[in-house]
Amino acid sequence: MNSLDAEIEKRARTVDDFLVRHFELFSTVDFLAPRLLVESMSYSLHTGGKRFRPVLALLVGEHYNQDLLQILPWAAAVELIHTYSLIHDDLPCMDNDDFRRGKPTNHKVYGEATALLAGDGLQTEAFQLLMKYYSQDAALACQLVERLCTAAGPQGMVGGQALDLQAEKVPPSLAELKQIQKLKTGMLIRVTLEGAALASGASKTTLWLLRYYGEALGLAFQIADDLLDAEQGDQSKSFVSLLGLDGTKELLLETSVKAKEFLNKLTQPNVFLLQLIDYNMNRKV
Repeated sequence: MNSLDAEIEKRARTVDDFLVRHFELFSTVDFLAPRLLVESMSYSLHTGGKRFRPVLALLVGEHYNQDLLQILPWAAAVELIHTYSLIHDDLPCMDNDDFRRGKPTNHKVYGEATALLAGDGLQTEAFQLLMKYYSQDAALACQLVERLCTAAGPQGMVGGQALDLQAEKVPPSLAELKQIQKLKTGMLIRVTLEGAALASGASKTTLWLLRYYGEALGLAFQIADDLLDAEQGDQSKSFVSLLGLDGTKELLLETSVKAKEFLNKLTQPNVFLLQLIDYNMNRKV
């Protein structure tokens, strides 16, 4: 394990600990949610993963010497939204996947109806979490909720998913594929950085630079995913199917350079955020 892997894992454990403590509240006598539903929600939330998005939030908070408890609820809320989207993505009416991170998908364990409701539950709990932990700063709470709604809704992730389904019938052009991935993957990565910067009291200039860095990093993340999938023989609806391996590698390099340019315009560029760009370019999973 290299040093950056260790840093990512350390912060991922911090996020996991927070999520475990939060979900322990669900087992109290006063909490009336059905046990099976809570089990289904927890199953997908704790099936592994690098917690890439919440780790980004923590890195931004640390850069501004922000109290961890000011950033963790935001980081956790984003992870709840991301997890709900994966549950729904895996459903038979969407991608119809049997496994996620090496384990049976939620609907294979709990059935389609419960999996659907588990995704719904995680989505709404994300906003409940934001209102609970940021209630003493109403202006900040409203900004975080508004930005997460935009990033996760029809103008963001859900819109990207809709375009992705349409692309199964009509193969997308390169511009269309970039737009799909900008919405489906990039918006949630971008808003993770923006929200953490807002919670840290960052300037408007910093918000814009992190926004553009996040967009470029999100696209680079998806391009790298497509290259990894191509190694396994899957090139459907991918940059590899449009550009070939060499062209996709060139696009990954071009997008990664752009991400670095935005980050380097910050007064004090974050070292770990810079390293994440090269980390993504060279990752094997």
